[in-house]
Amino acid sequence: MRKQLLLLLFSIFAVMGFARTVTGVVKQASDKETIIGASVRVHGTTRGVTTDIDGKFQIDVQSSDVLDITYVGMNPVSIKVGDQSFIEVEMTDNSQVLGEVVVTAMGQTQEKKKLNFAVQSLNSDQVTAGNATNFANSLQGKVAGLQVSSGGGSPNSSTQVIIRAISSVNTSQSNEPLVIVDGVPVRGGGTSLGDINANDIENMTVLKGAAASALYGQEAANGVIMITTKSGAKDGKVNVNASASLEINNAMRVPKLQKTFIPGVRGMYKENSSTGGWGPYMSENDNYYDNLSGFLGTGLLQKYDFSVSGGSEKFNSYASIAYTDNKGIVPKDYKKQLTVFLKGNYKPSEQVSIQLSTNFVNSKSRGFGNSMSSVYAYGINKDMKDYQTLEGHVNWAARYDHWDELTDLERLNCGPSIYFGRYNDKSQTESNRIVINGQLTYEPIKDLIFNGKIGYDKSYSTYESYTVPRIYDGDLLNPDDEKVQDVLAKNQSLYGSYSFQPSRSEQFTALATATWKKTFAEDFNFNILVGAEYKEVSSYSASIYGENFQLGGDYYSYMNTDFTNGDLLKSNHPTLYHTKYNKYGYFGELRFDYKGVAQLSVTGRLDGSSRLIQAEKCQYFYPSVTGGVIFSELFHLSNNWFSYGKIRGNWAKVGKDCPSYLFTDTYKQWVTFPDGGYGVDPTTSRAITLEPEMDSSWEIGADLRFFNSRTRLDVAYYSTTADNQIVSVRVSPASGTILQTRNEGTVLNHGMEITLGQDIIKNETFDWTANVNFSYNRGKLTYLPEGVSEINAGQYGDIFSVSYLGGSTTGITGKDYMRDPDGNVICNDEGYPIISSSKGTLIGNREPDFLLGFGSTFRYKNASLSFLLDGRCGGDVVNVTGRSLMGNGMAHTLEKYRNREYIFDGVVANGDGTYRKNTTPVVFDYNFMSTYFYAVSSNFIEDGSYIRLSYVTLSYDFTSLLKKAWPVKGLSATITGRNLFLLTKYSGNDPAVLASTGGGAGGSGIDNYNVPSTRSFNFSLKATF
Repeated sequence: MRKQLLLLLFSIFAVMGFARTVTGVVKQASDKETIIGASVRVHGTTRGVTTDIDGKFQIDVQSSDVLDITYVGMNPVSIKVGDQSFIEVEMTDNSQVLGEVVVTAMGQTQEKKKLNFAVQSLNSDQVTAGNATNFANSLQGKVAGLQVSSGGGSPNSSTQVIIRAISSVNTSQSNEPLVIVDGVPVRGGGTSLGDINANDIENMTVLKGAAASALYGQEAANGVIMITTKSGAKDGKVNVNASASLEINNAMRVPKLQKTFIPGVRGMYKENSSTGGWGPYMSENDNYYDNLSGFLGTGLLQKYDFSVSGGSEKFNSYASIAYTDNKGIVPKDYKKQLTVFLKGNYKPSEQVSIQLSTNFVNSKSRGFGNSMSSVYAYGINKDMKDYQTLEGHVNWAARYDHWDELTDLERLNCGPSIYFGRYNDKSQTESNRIVINGQLTYEPIKDLIFNGKIGYDKSYSTYESYTVPRIYDGDLLNPDDEKVQDVLAKNQSLYGSYSFQPSRSEQFTALATATWKKTFAEDFNFNILVGAEYKEVSSYSASIYGENFQLGGDYYSYMNTDFTNGDLLKSNHPTLYHTKYNKYGYFGELRFDYKGVAQLSVTGRLDGSSRLIQAEKCQYFYPSVTGGVIFSELFHLSNNWFSYGKIRGNWAKVGKDCPSYLFTDTYKQWVTFPDGGYGVDPTTSRAITLEPEMDSSWEIGADLRFFNSRTRLDVAYYSTTADNQIVSVRVSPASGTILQTRNEGTVLNHGMEITLGQDIIKNETFDWTANVNFSYNRGKLTYLPEGVSEINAGQYGDIFSVSYLGGSTTGITGKDYMRDPDGNVICNDEGYPIISSSKGTLIGNREPDFLLGFGSTFRYKNASLSFLLDGRCGGDVVNVTGRSLMGNGMAHTLEKYRNREYIFDGVVANGDGTYRKNTTPVVFDYNFMSTYFYAVSSNFIEDGSYIRLSYVTLSYDFTSLLKKAWPVKGLSATITGRNLFLLTKYSGNDPAVLASTGGGAGGSGIDNYNVPSTRSFNFSLKATF
């Protein structure tokens, strides 16, 4: 019996493989610190333990077992037990995925794995990639859901940045994101980002949803762009960097103009016609002038950048100076900018740290605006460069065939070549902007931190211009004629004009926060934040204007203009505007974390605004809730092909303050009053009571990583309802006004964002990475007051940029043809299209179907090559420029169709409700063009889809070739090409065009005589000392 029992026990131990208990410890390979809460499991089983507060574990195993050790943020480790009794495990950081730290609301730094909202970060190299003068112009395609539109190729063109979609239909409400620099808000949107030297940026974070930016309250309903600037190193060394760039620019695409017809009327020659192409064919005696190519030259940009940084743990600093001289492709279109940035960090003790930074910007510029129409319209048989006589007067005879035969009234309606104004008139805007940020941090005890920030953002600018006289003695035959004098009295600017416009704006921000974090029972972490913010904004703008210079010579000043010509208030137009308002907010956040695998956050903010002080209520509360679970750790799912998985969700409610002075009556001068006094203007809308616009949003998302985090996928779906839209409503005149401002309107946005990153090859000598992002948004205006069908944001002839009830928030309305149920144009029996009598027909939608970006970087030893493709599917563009070319006879298509028979693509009604294909030709002459084509807005709505090679950059690092004794420690050269190709069906210059940066439905997708976008080649050299 005893032998049998021993045999049984021996058999059991043999089967179990001599089961025993092993102990061990899990540490970080980087600093040898133990890891608390690491998962230790027997491979292929559910048996497992977690490490204790000292990182230790013990587990029953067999010698043949394999232990799988996993921990959030670390690469998984597998170890065979063998005969080991004590196992020491070292885990390496999975820095690509989980070690990433991003800056979030209120300047808090958090591990990305603990965030439960959509956020995307760019490091310094990614921000500067593309070498754009304003780095905002190169963000398109880098960040999912971010749309960038540019006003053209001028150095002074505006830039608009929209995150996801517009949320306000009121034109006085900006839809651009809030910009935060080093934790403090600054003024402006996409255009003002050009005041920041991109080489001073350490990283940039885009907070996309309402939950991500909820702590900023009503300032951040459009999202937040958070910028952290560079600081000095703490290793005791001084680093000196210098760089120089040279860039050449040429027009990328220009409208194709006809080269066949000279100016005239209805195909016939007309004396002294100088613009357009509705005259006869060019004759053998006519010279052809390519005025457009002659006017658009080669732009040249120079940039010089110098920075010094260094320090120690106690004190470090960073200083830079940059100068940019940007000459555009249009004559005398330039911008010169000097930027000086200083930043210091001082830590007098372990508990106290101080940070102070200053950014000063001086710029001098002269723009061209949306003035290309006069260039496009110039007659092809006229030399636009022959614009001036030897005496410096307008060369009228070069532009008009028989100037001597024109009457004085006809001469007063003539205009000079645009060259005359560019080279003789003077105008310049000079701006000075200073941004000062200060920060004090105090940590009296561990994990309790008090922080105070102060920001001051002030700018002062002056615009000064004069136009030289167009009319001189001898240009008019009988200047004393009564009719001539009447015209001159209304057009005194023909004798020259002067304008001076100063403006100033200031923003003061004070922000205080307190944070405390605590760990309970080893597994539970709490973070608490409370704070308050105060902001005050003030501005003024003024202008004086005078006409008719009294003394000859170069006395172009206001004092030399005619003060006696009529009423001073009407003739010289002095104006002065003041604006001032303030805001305040109290906010808090509670964050909860369990073992690093589950997170929950709740925020709340109470905001008040002086803009609502006359309303029944001026304080509003904005809450948010976010949560997420790292399910790969919770359920121990990590393996060789699946590295990490997290799901997240959030809900938030954020308001948007109303524009200033909506409760104030507007007064105007009434000529019908006996004394010509002032009274209330009933056509200007005012509010009786008002609330902020309210955005309520929810979002769900997932962050997934595969193959040891070489493949990274982030997906987010969101839905936002923007209620309480501030709109103007027509009311009974008995109320004392015709229009009243109310909260009546709702906008609904929903969409998706997908970001995919892939490390294709990664070793010591060769790296190949790729990133793809995809996004779409569907915006819809679901509610407006009764009787209101659209909110107008801009007019371009009979075409309107609108938010349309039941349709897009970025719609287009205008005139259209009559159409059958299938959308075909209905023609009459003679073949002519029938124009609808409706004027406000929805004829387009500027919102893209989706946006796409694809970037890749190759690095081989010291060389690297990177590129970025960005694309858009759908999104209509209003070709106002193309419409003008058709109307004045300069469109290239007229060479093919003019005075030829043409069958309009449409159908003809059969009279029984059915339709047949139109087969009757018409002659495409001036009458048909002006009556049946030019007059119909929908003919100039085009598909804005495109694929663009945004940039290609080739760089080489020569540092390894330098000798140690040389003062130069690092040297690299870079060549960048931008806008190398654009594949699109759009017939104009650039489908990603912007007419204005106004609010509401905005001016994106409106091609309105912009300076053409440019193709650029940049050569840069950077040295480190």
